[in-house]
Amino acid sequence: MPMVTSIPFSVIKYPIIAVIALLTYGFIGSTLIMKLDIINAIYFTIITTATVGYGDISPQNPLQKFFVVTLVLGGASLIAYAFTLIIMVVSMTVEDITSGARHKRLLKAVKNHFVLCGYGRVGSAVHEELLKRNQSVVIIEKDQKVVEQELWNDTNILAISGDATDEGVMTQAGIQNARGVIITTGDDVDNLFITLTAREIQPDIWIVTRASKKVNIKRLYHSGANAVISPESSGAEDIYFAAIQPTIMKITEMHDVSDIRKEAEIILKHGCTLENIEYHLPEFKEPLARKIGITKIEELDRFLESLDKDPKRKKSLERIYESVSGIHSHCISGPDKETLEKVANKLEKEEYLLGVDLNEEEIKEVAREYGRLVEVVIKPEIKITENHSVLDIKEEAEIILNHGCTIEDIEYYLPGFQEPLKRKIGVSDIKEMERFLISLKKDSTRMEALERLYTLSGGGIHSHRITGPDTKSLKCVENELKKKGFLLGVNLKKEDVFDKIKEYGRVSELLIRHDPGATDDKKIIISNAGKILDSKHFLPGLKQVVTRKLYLIDNEDLKRCEEEYMKPDAKRSLDTLSKISKNIHSHTVSAADVDAMEKIIKALDKSGLLLGADLPEKEIWDIVENADTVPFPVT
Repeated sequence: MPMVTSIPFSVIKYPIIAVIALLTYGFIGSTLIMKLDIINAIYFTIITTATVGYGDISPQNPLQKFFVVTLVLGGASLIAYAFTLIIMVVSMTVEDITSGARHKRLLKAVKNHFVLCGYGRVGSAVHEELLKRNQSVVIIEKDQKVVEQELWNDTNILAISGDATDEGVMTQAGIQNARGVIITTGDDVDNLFITLTAREIQPDIWIVTRASKKVNIKRLYHSGANAVISPESSGAEDIYFAAIQPTIMKITEMHDVSDIRKEAEIILKHGCTLENIEYHLPEFKEPLARKIGITKIEELDRFLESLDKDPKRKKSLERIYESVSGIHSHCISGPDKETLEKVANKLEKEEYLLGVDLNEEEIKEVAREYGRLVEVVIKPEIKITENHSVLDIKEEAEIILNHGCTIEDIEYYLPGFQEPLKRKIGVSDIKEMERFLISLKKDSTRMEALERLYTLSGGGIHSHRITGPDTKSLKCVENELKKKGFLLGVNLKKEDVFDKIKEYGRVSELLIRHDPGATDDKKIIISNAGKILDSKHFLPGLKQVVTRKLYLIDNEDLKRCEEEYMKPDAKRSLDTLSKISKNIHSHTVSAADVDAMEKIIKALDKSGLLLGADLPEKEIWDIVENADTVPFPVT
């Protein structure tokens, strides 16, 4: 229970006035009636008022005797009044203690606080998190023993014994002036009814509730909770962050290590908490985050002192800041939105602030504008996107490996797939690359498969993640690949790569109709520097596709294809397949660029062979099923 309050001045004001009036009356009477000098007048007034009376000064006439009687009676009355006052104050104090009047006054006065419902294992942990951030809390706990024997023993805790589903208890806890309600009881049914009660009393308040079972999470959301936390997967700190969400802000800044103190002081002096720090490296999908949780200047001082005492630690931090050009983000929590806005304005005035509540894409845009993010603290790396043929692999690898770098992986971008096809490589020695190229020459099937993959991937467009001893080496590799004409870009986003494929390479599916054995379509494609990867035949009724691998890149391949068709078994099979598919088939064709592909499409269209390019599957089947059937003899 909170300690006894001090006695109000209004209680002792009138006794003081009475004492002053009595002493004044005695002094004046002693000088005028008793004919005493100033010193004796003061002396006589005090001993008479105190009813002591030594008899050294006695009244001589009736007037003097009357004056002394009134002075003695006044003094006796004053003593009686003082005694009565003492008894009254003691009685009020005892009543204050037993009735909790002061406690109620404090509850009425609290504002911008959290109402914490439930003080069990989770509730007590959440309470600690709130106190760490200097948040005001009123606790509602059913167990009266916990409230009286544990909570009321701490003068800094405001607690109520009662049921949080009771509107009167919620009102007593000051829900009308609260910033949020946190519900942490272990009973999901109680949590649901508490949520309904809180939402009914205060429709706009922020409510965070605990769900002991995951199946009840949706029910709690439907009952009016803004956030539902399951301790099965979350802890007290997560509940705290959910509760503080309306007054938490993410700031993205740019400054050096030497500016840490000034930045932190701006945040902390406004009563805010520095929750974490995030370093945004383009090589990582998610930022590198570290919890901080600093609320006091003293904590900041200890951190900065530890940096000064440990040069290696300070150097590491400086390298991190250098690697991100000083660009990083903090989540900061504060007492209210107005305070957070003041912090943001102050940081902007100091030219630290780059943005507020930016998402990852917006942060990357800011990083591109204000700094170059290519160096990784542990091992520098970049992602290069190139365009070249299989024959250029050796030259490309020599440029990378001769600078002491490693080819970590390769990504191919296949049409129709949102994500690239990725394969680990891990080549750092030129001899390893030479062995790989020799194996390709010895195995024509493997070489053909790789060429097909390069062709499908935008006609040779692919990406490598390469690591190096330092950023200088990576920059040299970047410049040489660019000079050679291989490089399309560095650290490109997936969307940027597909834009490059549209610009520098092209793969299309062309729907064609011609008689079996005719090769006019193939001649047009090859004569315009196109490559034919396969041929697909569509079987109507069954809606099945028969695919034949071709990979025709020049006239020699075309001649070989024509010779194979002249073989009796091959001719019979192909003729039958062509007639079943109504002489309609498609070719997957690659070209060097968009212009070359458009030239191929126009030539095929002019010849009357083309039915369409890059058609949706449904449209292809509509064309095949509605086409005239091609008769063929049954033997």
